[in-house]
Amino acid sequence: MCPSLICLETFFDIHFLVYNVGMQSFETVKWIYDTVSRYKKNFALLHCVSAYPTPFEDINLRVLKLYQEEFPDIVIGYSGHELGIDISAAAVALGSKIIERHITLDKQQKGSDHKCSLELCEFKQLVTNIRNLEKSLGQTVKKIQPSEMECFQKLGKTIVYSKDLLKGHMLVYGDLDIKVAEPGGVDGSEINNIYGKILNTHVLIDENLQLEHLVT
Repeated sequence: MCPSLICLETFFDIHFLVYNVGMQSFETVKWIYDTVSRYKKNFALLHCVSAYPTPFEDINLRVLKLYQEEFPDIVIGYSGHELGIDISAAAVALGSKIIERHITLDKQQKGSDHKCSLELCEFKQLVTNIRNLEKSLGQTVKKIQPSEMECFQKLGKTIVYSKDLLKGHMLVYGDLDIKVAEPGGVDGSEINNIYGKILNTHVLIDENLQLEHLVT
C-alpha cells in the first residue's frame, strides 16, 4: 500500500494529479488507480523505474502498453531516469502523453540524480526530438505523400514498348515492359488493361506507351 494516498482528500482541489509509480508492483499500481479513481477522474500515471541511472534492460517500456490497456480512461506517461534522451522519445512513440525528466545545471555535482538528469541543452534537444517524432507518427493511412510526387514523377514505373511494333498491331503479352522512364507515360499498374488494344501508329522499342498510340 502507499501511505501517501491516505490523505488523498487533500488533492480534491488540484486540477490535474500526476502520480509517479516507481518502486511499485503492478498490483500496487492497480490499487493506486482504483483508489484515486474513487475520488478523482482527472489524473495520470507515469511509468517509472527508480534507479539512478536506470539500466536500459530494466526500463521495460512495454509496460506503457499494459497501462494503456488496463487504464484507458486516464493519461499514461513516462518518468525517465536513464542516461540520454532516446528512451524518453521512444516512450512518446509508444503513446506516452507526459514525459518527466529531471534537470541539472551540472552533471558533475554530487548525488546520483545529477548524473542521469538532463542539462538544459539536452532537454531542449529532447523537446525538439519529441516534436519531430509527433509529426512523423502521422496517421494509419498509407498513401503517396505530397513530398514524394517529384520523385514519383521521375522514378514512377511507366509502360514502354519492348520491341518495335507496326501500326495495326494488337498488343499482347511480351510487347510491353514496365520501366522508369522520363517523361512518364501510362502508369505500370495499367498494363493488363492495355493488352488487346490496337496500335494506330508505328512505335519503337523503349518508347513510352501513350494513350494516343491506341485505337479508341
